Amino acid sequence: MTSQTKRFCSCIKQVRKYVKPIRGTKEGAAIAICTKSVLQSRKRTLRKFHCKTRKGKKAYVSTQPLLHKKI
Repeated sequence: MTSQTKRFCSCIKQVRKYVKPIRGTKEGAAIAICTKSVLQSRKRTLRKFHCKTRKGKKAYVSTQPLLHKKI
């Protein structure tokens, strides 16, 4: 079983190759797609994240519960 961080970061890496953004960058579009598919399928939303590991720092994904608005 893989962690949420590994799934999210690998999704961004894969999607970034194939996405054609309308506005902004490829990475921004990839983050939006992966947030929708990886996190929101589990009723979570993105708070902050960091995927690149550098000088002993680990990759992390911080999430929070999905907000449901009443109409």
